[in-house]
Amino acid sequence: MAGRNIKQETALERARTKLMALCSRREISSGQARTKLLRWLEADTSGAEKVVDELVREKYIDDSRFARAYTRDKLRFSKWGPEKILRGLGDAGVERSIAEEAVKAEEGLAMEILRILLSKKRKELERKAEKKDAGLRLKLEGLQRELEELESPGDSGDVKEYYKRKASLQRKIYAIQMKLRTSSLQTKEALNAYASSKGFPSRLTAALGKLC
Repeated sequence: MAGRNIKQETALERARTKLMALCSRREISSGQARTKLLRWLEADTSGAEKVVDELVREKYIDDSRFARAYTRDKLRFSKWGPEKILRGLGDAGVERSIAEEAVKAEEGLAMEILRILLSKKRKELERKAEKKDAGLRLKLEGLQRELEELESPGDSGDVKEYYKRKASLQRKIYAIQMKLRTSSLQTKEALNAYASSKGFPSRLTAALGKLC
């Protein structure tokens, strides 16, 4: 029995030392620490909790400190938005209130990152739209020229066929004009969808739009 306790204590001490070394190199959350310890100690729950509690008291582990560092890193290097960061902090076992506080503290940086992302994306979308719109404009010019050159049937001509052809050309011209008018709206929608995919809430996108 004594030998078994010594063996467990030794494993626990090794795990503690290993975790302290890891904490010295980078920030980890209490949830991440607990997961690692359970794996190292083969699911020894009591031992894992004991080590985590000790390292929290000794400030090796601090979820608030971890959340702040995680938020800054994900914004600067991964270009994650607040919503995606909150999900990541939740997966790391950080309490929601702590995660929200860390994310709120970096909202200014989040806005700046979003501004840069949307500026680049807008240029990309506008290049694609311009290429597409150029083709539409050429087609529009051709249809308008064809409409202008459409000859009136005169007294002996086929009046029905004339008006049928004229109406067809007008419908096509109108359809292209509508596509060109909605191009900017489609760009705006695409930018909103892009921001959302990166984890930026619509309120930040809307606020940035008002500032620009």
